[in-house]
Amino acid sequence: MIILLYSMWWVPAINETVKVAVTIPIIPVVLGFSIASFRLKRSPGGPVVYPNGRDNRDDWRVFFDALLGNRNRTSEGDLELQVSEIREERKQQLADASIDISIRRTAYKEDAYSDIDELRTESKRYRSINNTLQGVVIIGSLAATGTAGIAAQFPIVRWALLGMTFLVGISSGFMGYFKYKERSFYLQQTADAIEQEWEAAEVGVGRYKRLTTEAERLEEFVEEVHRLKSEQKKRQQNLEQPPELRNSGE
Repeated sequence: MIILLYSMWWVPAINETVKVAVTIPIIPVVLGFSIASFRLKRSPGGPVVYPNGRDNRDDWRVFFDALLGNRNRTSEGDLELQVSEIREERKQQLADASIDISIRRTAYKEDAYSDIDELRTESKRYRSINNTLQGVVIIGSLAATGTAGIAAQFPIVRWALLGMTFLVGISSGFMGYFKYKERSFYLQQTADAIEQEWEAAEVGVGRYKRLTTEAERLEEFVEEVHRLKSEQKKRQQNLEQPPELRNSGE
């Protein structure tokens, strides 16, 4: 929004009255969003952790802490660290040779759902990057085409045309080299396949309906999920290669 305001003030065709009329109401909006972002960053949510285990909600300090966003909440990073420590401790316990193989397979099955969440989160991230770059290419191309028509009348617009063309070229290059769309597709495909295997194993359909015991279904599930993860790693390694090696491998 600040960039748009800055660009608007440099366009000679826009009247000064219009510039002032647009800028004045936008300034408090920008300040409000900035303050809200700061407060949400300081206080992302979750239960309040009071010092010394005290829960005195009538204390005036609690009111001012809430007003300033200083609520001593457990940060997202600390929660992720605690979850990682619990998972690592669980893996160390399962690494003990005295633990039965069926228990390890059960733990592997339980971890499969967290793997689904991780794959979908990563897929969503790559999809967002691809959509953003694709939007820059589409909007930048249309804007550059329209700007080129008035560049002869307004010489200063040529710099904007150069900037938009540069952004379109960078976005196209990143999309073609890093293959964000393909990465997102393969991650989502693997996550859906693992989820389908999970549901089939739970209700005993598909390849699992011919298996009579839970141990056989668990063994089949672990083997299939391991195969899906291995294929995903191979596809990921293929996308990490340079384009010339990637094309020759295909």
